Amino acid sequence: MKTLILVSFITAATMFAQVSTQTDSSSTTVNRDHGKKSATDSASSTTTSTPYRSTTNSTKTATRSKRKHGKVVSKSSTEDSSATTR
Repeated sequence: MKTLILVSFITAATMFAQVSTQTDSSSTTVNRDHGKKSATDSASSTTTSTPYRSTTNSTKTATRSKRKHGKVVSKSSTEDSSATTR
């Protein structure tokens, strides 16, 4: 009986030791300049996968700038999202 319990623990430890992780990432940036107005859009995504789940993290950023009466007015927005699939 003790041998069976020992073999069960060794088997379980071996199963958990075989976890592999894969990570993919990508990013894109677009710049536009039209004299008094400029815009920058960027997006990045990272995916991490294991045998038990997959997690995706995404970030999108948009920045708009314009010159008005000698001053630069800038607006920026950021959107983050995360999804986990089991």
